[in-house]
Amino acid sequence: MKIMYGQNGQENNIMAYAKFTPRNTTTNNSYDVHYMTKSIQDFLQGTNWTTQSDASGSLGFNGSAGTVAGTYPTSGIYSSVSVANQSTGGELSFYKKHYAHSQFTGDPQLKVVLRISSSDGWRIHIYDRNGSNISPNTNVSTGIGGSTTAYMNAVPPVGADYGQVLDSVHIIANDTTFAMKIISGGGGADNTPTTTDHGWMVLNDIEYNPTIDLWAYGIDNTYCPSVYTHAATMNVMSNPQHPAAGSNYAWFGVTQPRYIDATGVVRTGITNAANGYDHGGLAHTTDMQYSTFNPQPNIRQDSFAIAGSDTPAHMLTPVTFIGQHRLSHPDGTAAADLYKNPRRGRLMNFYRTTDDCANDGNVILEGSTRYRIMKGHMTGNAYQSSAENRACYAFPEDNVPYA
Repeated sequence: MKIMYGQNGQENNIMAYAKFTPRNTTTNNSYDVHYMTKSIQDFLQGTNWTTQSDASGSLGFNGSAGTVAGTYPTSGIYSSVSVANQSTGGELSFYKKHYAHSQFTGDPQLKVVLRISSSDGWRIHIYDRNGSNISPNTNVSTGIGGSTTAYMNAVPPVGADYGQVLDSVHIIANDTTFAMKIISGGGGADNTPTTTDHGWMVLNDIEYNPTIDLWAYGIDNTYCPSVYTHAATMNVMSNPQHPAAGSNYAWFGVTQPRYIDATGVVRTGITNAANGYDHGGLAHTTDMQYSTFNPQPNIRQDSFAIAGSDTPAHMLTPVTFIGQHRLSHPDGTAAADLYKNPRRGRLMNFYRTTDDCANDGNVILEGSTRYRIMKGHMTGNAYQSSAENRACYAFPEDNVPYA
């Protein structure tokens, strides 16, 4: 296990995966989430959050019940981690550098802001290195799904400033990836198989391409070859029934927050996340300007039954970013032509594995390498709101530094 210096100058065993659960499961306290953001801050600043004072009081996350595993990111990848002082709700911000930042004349990086409020849930927005050019939309009140309609896309949808409405939060933090999974439940109303809501976000680095990336960074130093994925799945992901009953809503978006378009102009990435359709890889539209990745999010991934071994055998399929997916590429004057993002590339340490293979935070092994699972979104239908299976993604538990 890698040893790093923590925020207080002490040596700690630091982890790249963490699971957080609330201390209060029945009490409504609007200061709960403030202490929760402080525990996440502790984690990102290089301390073992489970032993810090923020996780040992009567509010926030329960440190004694927390899970930590793996090795922490390289020093300097995460910086300026801060928590806002406020009496209700919570706000955490930090910067994440691209894993290959040392290859540039500057340090390509993005700012991440997590905001928590009663009406809009846990929501994440991405900004450029200067704290400007918000993505995937310009409204900080949009839920993690990408809309302001809380019951469809805010996780948790009601009373999110109370920690007791949470079941758990899972975080992966390594050199290439910051990923978070938010699950409603706990002592709140949304804690049954047909009412539990799931929010998911991943900020992941595209594999460094010196020819493209150094040129793009030279055009504008707010460019960063990283991709933001966000999703909200309401009422269905925890339901074991097929087809799953309930009022099901699904939001799913993929974008590169700061990219260079086909004409050489820097732009801010956007998403159109409703129903998980436009970014699902099955949109057969000649004018589609939105991003996706491969394996196509809305197509199933299965496993193999191998005789004489533990079955099933799960594949780890590398995820590849597709800046724009559509059937034709005319040189027209529509936004889809002028603003298209030609960038493609492997998303580092980000894998699709067998649908429905595990629960959030479970481990699968490839040889001796441990991977943590996150259920990202529904799959198996062009519209995720009608899909019945859960797309599972795997991230290495240990950090993989740039070499």
